[in-house]
Amino acid sequence: MDKSAKDIFKLIKKYDIITIHGHVNPDCDCYGSSLGLREILRTNFKNKQIYSLGYGQDNLHSILGDYDVVDDEIVKQSLAIIVDCSETPRIMDQRISTAKQIVKIDHHIESTPFVGYKWVDVESIACAQMIVEFAQKFHLKINQRAANLLYLGICTDSGRFRYAPTNAKTHRIVADLYDIGINPKSLFSVLYLSDANYVKYQSLLVSRFKMTKNHVIYCFADVPDYEQFGLKYEQVSKNVNVIGNIIGCPVWVLFTRSPEGVIRVEFRSTGLNVQQVAVKYGGGGHQCAAGARLDNQKDFSLAMEVVNDLDKLVEESLNNA
Repeated sequence: MDKSAKDIFKLIKKYDIITIHGHVNPDCDCYGSSLGLREILRTNFKNKQIYSLGYGQDNLHSILGDYDVVDDEIVKQSLAIIVDCSETPRIMDQRISTAKQIVKIDHHIESTPFVGYKWVDVESIACAQMIVEFAQKFHLKINQRAANLLYLGICTDSGRFRYAPTNAKTHRIVADLYDIGINPKSLFSVLYLSDANYVKYQSLLVSRFKMTKNHVIYCFADVPDYEQFGLKYEQVSKNVNVIGNIIGCPVWVLFTRSPEGVIRVEFRSTGLNVQQVAVKYGGGGHQCAAGARLDNQKDFSLAMEVVNDLDKLVEESLNNA
C-alpha cells in the first residue's frame, strides 16, 4: 500500500473533526465510499466528529443512510478527505477549500495533479475497494452498514464485476464483505428498480442514438426529453450504457442538458482511451469510462465537437492497427 495511505491514517488519528467529500452528481461508488468511510471512522474513533457532506442517491438513504449537514465552522476546523473525485472543482461542497487540511483517496487518473497527501490507485476498480483495503491495513473494524455501503460502490463501479480492472483482489475483498454480513439482495431491490416513465425515457434514448462514420455511438438528451416523463436531470444523467455495448461500436457517449444549460457528458469504450478526450473538455476519469461537463450550453454544438474528437480517436486507432 502506498506510503501516503499511512500518512493519511496518521492525520485521521490527529484530527478531532473530519469531513468527507465526494463529487457532484454522486454515483454509488462516491456515495458508498463517503458514507462507508464515515461509518468506519465513527465505529473506530468514537470521540471524533465525523461527517460526510453532499447530496444525492436519495433512494438509498432509507436503508444505508444520508449525508450530514454541518455549519461552516465545522468544515474550517476539519481534516477534509476527498473520496472518488480526481478534481477539486468537482467536489459537491466547495467549503472544502476552507478546511485546515485536505487529503485525497481516489482511483481516477489525475488530469491536474493534486497537491498534498493523496493515495491514488488507478488499478483499483472502485474507491470503495480502496476504503476496504485501508480499513484492513490499519485494523479498523468494518460493521455491517459500512460493508453494505462499500459493496455497493464496488459492485456498481465494476458494472457488476464485468469491467476492468476487476481482478482477484476485488473478489477477495467482496468475499470479506460477505463474511461481515452484506445483503446484496436488499440493495438490488432498490438500486435496479425503475418506474414505467424511466423505462420509457430510456427507450427514447435507444430510439434516438446516432452513429459516426467510425461507429461512435452518440445521443443528445435535452430538457423536454425527460421532463415529458416527469423526470429530473439528476435522475437521467447517468444512462450512457443504455446505448452501449453494440457490436462493432468501440465508443459511446451520452450528452444530457440540464435546465441551467450544463451538459453532462458520459464517455465509455471497449478499450480506447476516452479519458484523454474528457480531459480536453475539463473532465477526467478512467481510460474506458470518463466524464465531463460543458457549462452554459444553449444547444449541442460544442457536444458535436466532442463527438468529432471521439470519431478521430477511433479513426487513429484503426489507422495504427
